[in-house]
Amino acid sequence: MYKKMAGALFMLPLLFSHHAEAAEPQDLYTEPMTVKLVPSAKPSVTITGSYELIDLDTGDTIDIDNDIIFEHNSNEVTAVVSGSKKYTSDEGYSLQENGPFANNFLTISKVFPAGASTSSNNQYRGSLIIEPAGGSAPEIYNVLNMEDYLKGVVPREISAGWPVESLKAQAVAARNYAKVNMSNNNFLYDTVQSQVYAGRTGEHTRSNQAVDETKGKVATHNGSLITAYYHASSGGYTENSENVWSTALPYTRAVEDPFDNHSANPNTSWSENITKEQLGQAVFKSSWIVVDVKVVERSDAGRVQKLEVSAVNKSSGARETRIVPNGTSPDSIRNNVGKTLKSTMFDVKKEGGSVKVKTAGGAEETHDQALGMKLKQPDGSESTINYENLAVRQAGGSTDYISTAASSFIFTGKGWGHGLGMSQWGAYNMANQGKSYEEILKHYYTGIQIVQQ
Repeated sequence: MYKKMAGALFMLPLLFSHHAEAAEPQDLYTEPMTVKLVPSAKPSVTITGSYELIDLDTGDTIDIDNDIIFEHNSNEVTAVVSGSKKYTSDEGYSLQENGPFANNFLTISKVFPAGASTSSNNQYRGSLIIEPAGGSAPEIYNVLNMEDYLKGVVPREISAGWPVESLKAQAVAARNYAKVNMSNNNFLYDTVQSQVYAGRTGEHTRSNQAVDETKGKVATHNGSLITAYYHASSGGYTENSENVWSTALPYTRAVEDPFDNHSANPNTSWSENITKEQLGQAVFKSSWIVVDVKVVERSDAGRVQKLEVSAVNKSSGARETRIVPNGTSPDSIRNNVGKTLKSTMFDVKKEGGSVKVKTAGGAEETHDQALGMKLKQPDGSESTINYENLAVRQAGGSTDYISTAASSFIFTGKGWGHGLGMSQWGAYNMANQGKSYEEILKHYYTGIQIVQQ
C-alpha cells in the first residue's frame, strides 16, 4: 500500500547525504493527486522530458536514460536501466519530474488503464511512485497536479464531443469529488471505484478546455465542499442520498429532471429478463425456485427501496419469502437479483407460468404458479408440488407437461446509475438548451454556490 513519506527534510552532514530522506513528488505540485494504477508484471517506463529516479530507501538519485524496467518481488523493487544496470530498493522508487513542465510525461507499458481488461501502453503526466507489493507486479502510483488529473477524468466520464457547458459541469463535479475523497484517503483508484482516469492518453482538447476554463471552481454548501455524486441518467427524477446509501446530505435532494428524457439518451427505458433460477441463486440458494417478486416499497422519486421475493424449495416443497436488500443499501438491489440492473427505478412482472387448478368443489381457479401447492393423489393422499414441470393426463389419455411457475421475471426501468446528484445525460440536454455549467450544477445540487478556490 502507498506509504506517505515524511514531508520535512533534515540537514545531514555531507558524509551521510546518500542516506538523506527522499523528497516527496507531492511537493512538486500545488494540489497533488495520487492515483493507484494497475500494472502487469515487469512494467517498463519510457520518459519524455526531464525526470530523475530516486531510491526511496536511501534517497540516492540514480543515473537514468529514457527507458526503465521495474522488476519486483514481495520485498523489493529492482530498476533496470540501460538494459543491464540493476538497482534494488526495499522501499521502491520515485520517478519524478525535475520541476512540473507541460511537456513532461511518462509512457507505461503493460498497464491496465482505467479498469481495462487488457494491458496496453498508456501515457501519464506528473510523476510515479513504484513500491514492492505482495502480488506479481509492483504497486504504481501516479502523482500529479489536480488540474492535470481532471484532464484525464472528464473525457472518460462523459463524451468530449458533448456541449462545452456540460463538460464544464462535469469538470467541477469531478474536481469536488477528487478534493473530498483525496482529503480522506492516501490515494484514489483510476476506475469507477473513484473516478475513471485514463491519464494523458485519455485527454481531449475540448475537455481540456473545459477543465482550464473552470480552473479552481468548486461547488460548496454553507461554505463547505460538497461530495458531488453524479450518474449517467436519472430516469426523470434524481434521488435523496439516504434513499440510495445511508447518509442524508442537504445538497443531494431529489429533484424532478425533465432534461434527462430526450431522444439522444439511450437509458430512457430498458428491460432485463432474469430467470427464476438466476433469482433463486442470487437471493436464496440453487435448491430454491423463485415463484414471485413484488415491489413493496418505493421512494417518492420512484426508486425501489425493497423487494419481496418468494421461492419454493425443490427438495422439500417448503415456501420462504425474503426481503431484498437485507441489511444493505437500497441501491444494492441492482446487483442482488442475478443480473446487474441499470437502476432501481423499475417495475417487475412474471413471464409465463399461469396454471388452472380444479378445486374440490369442481370450480376452476387460475394461479400464477402451482409450486408449493398441495396435489391430491388418486389414493386420497396429498403431496406438495416442488418440481418445475407437472405431468397432467388429459381426458383423451394423452399426457401434457405444464410449467408450475413463471419461467422468468422481466424488470423494466428508466435511468442508469444510483440517481444521486448530476445526471450526465440531463446535463447534456441542459447545455444543448443554452444553460450554463453553473445553472446545470445548481439544478442538480440543492442550495449550492459555485466559488473559486
